[in-house]
Amino acid sequence: MLRLLCTAEFDDRWTEEFRKLAVMDRVGFSLDKDPEKRMGKEEIIKALQGYDIHISGYEKLSEEVLYQCPDLKLILSVRDGPEENIDIQACTKLGIPVLFSSGRCERSVPEFTFLAMMMMAKPVLAASRVFRTEKWTNKNDLRLRRINESSTEMSGKTVGIVGLGRNGLGLAARCRAFQMHVTGYDPYVDKRRSDALQINLATLEELFSISDFVVLMARVTDETRHMIDTRLLGMMKQDACLVNTARAALVDTRALENALKEGRIRAALDVFDQEPLPEDSALYAIPEERLLLTPHLAGVSEERIVYQSEKLYQALTLYLGGQLPPNIANREVFDMDIFKERGGILYGCMR
Repeated sequence: MLRLLCTAEFDDRWTEEFRKLAVMDRVGFSLDKDPEKRMGKEEIIKALQGYDIHISGYEKLSEEVLYQCPDLKLILSVRDGPEENIDIQACTKLGIPVLFSSGRCERSVPEFTFLAMMMMAKPVLAASRVFRTEKWTNKNDLRLRRINESSTEMSGKTVGIVGLGRNGLGLAARCRAFQMHVTGYDPYVDKRRSDALQINLATLEELFSISDFVVLMARVTDETRHMIDTRLLGMMKQDACLVNTARAALVDTRALENALKEGRIRAALDVFDQEPLPEDSALYAIPEERLLLTPHLAGVSEERIVYQSEKLYQALTLYLGGQLPPNIANREVFDMDIFKERGGILYGCMR
């Protein structure tokens, strides 16, 4: 029977389904969700010996690691972006397909992102903190109510979404439900499609200059890395809000820190160049009414783990049954001669 090693978060019910297809073992972060349990290079090499399939979470599967795991024939990644910790090119050279759970965060990220926008629009945290600290009395009644004088309504505001993939489109739908004007930037989306999605396409410059909320939903590529720079941030309206629940590398962090310190814009950040955020980071000094900080939470939910487990089960059953699942990170691997000696051994093996 096939052997499978899981080092990712996984739903118990779907674990039982996987065990009907393979002998499935779980180790490290997979079990206790302790970041300290994520395995290093030597540990993951040792752990993967003798396993045909690997469900990968966060351990780095570099070229060096992959070359020292000769039994490995197939990788299933729980991540939307498997390239963040897996050397996809090395997998292709070795004949190892990489299947991934595309869309696992297509509900959690848009919901969290819209919540971040709402929290920047309405001072709920400040009101709740004073309420709990001082209680609600006749003496502080007026002062408590005045905290909410800075509250603004979402209806009629313009949101500019950079990146119109699943998460960006999910956010657009939620914004439209609140009667917001939705503008988007994505060089891979044409006007015909954007009209069907009820999104006004704009250049980056136009989007930054007209939006009350600029939301980053793009992937990091050579073209998008640090594309949000001093020039674009300088185009934002006074007190407009930049929301980043995608990737920190999209933004020139120093430029953003300067814009926040100068009081020109506001921001809600869930991702950072270094995580955890260093204790001496300048961001901690920005007042909370101008900067919302959350520790990379946007994609986290109870349902996400169930969803990613189900998506990978569907992908694996298709693959073992001799059908190509839609979510393959290196489709070109099937044209490689070496595929027949590695991943091809499992392809269709349960027909």
